[in-house]
Amino acid sequence: MPLMEDRHRVLNEAGRILLEKFGGSFLNCVRKSEKSAQKLLHLIVESFPSYRDVTEFEVTCSGCSP
Repeated sequence: MPLMEDRHRVLNEAGRILLEKFGGSFLNCVRKSEKSAQKLLHLIVESFPSYRDVTEFEVTCSGCSP
């Protein structure tokens, strides 16, 4: 199975965060979102680093006017 060590690390991290912030249950995370998908997404992205899929992107263009 590819990336087994990374998968193991992410699962351990998720378990630790669930224990520390949500009493060990993802259901508590869902309840904390107050039936709002937007709040749930925000909670997930803010609480679980492995879901923060961000990058910086810089475009360079030769011949583009300033």
